[in-house]
Amino acid sequence: MQENQFLERLVAVEERSKSNTKRIDEVEGRLDENERILNNVDKSLSVTVEQIKNIAEDLKTTSINFKEAIMRSNTANSKETEMLKEKYNELERKYEKLDSKLEQETVGKDAEQFRTSKKQIISWLIATVLGIVALYFGLN
Repeated sequence: MQENQFLERLVAVEERSKSNTKRIDEVEGRLDENERILNNVDKSLSVTVEQIKNIAEDLKTTSINFKEAIMRSNTANSKETEMLKEKYNELERKYEKLDSKLEQETVGKDAEQFRTSKKQIISWLIATVLGIVALYFGLN
């Protein structure tokens, strides 16, 4: 009986061993598949991280270039503003000269017209007075 029990136990151990071997083979297959997937993920992450680094460098370069462009633009705008201020001041001086010339001409013409008008009024008054005097003496 011992031999039968021993054989039964041996058969049970062998069955368990086969079952365990089968499960170990399955687990090793899954482990290999998981390692392959992890390696792919690792490679993908490495590539992604490298791309992110490149994008960050490109953004930094773009940012620097943009700042420089803004500074150049501001400098150009400042120069243009200065030029416009100078042109404005020049036009303002020309306007003042023209205004003073116009004022002189207008004042001179107005003064001349006033003198002429005054002379005409005085001559009319004198003519009227002389006419009245002549009429008075002519009627008498």
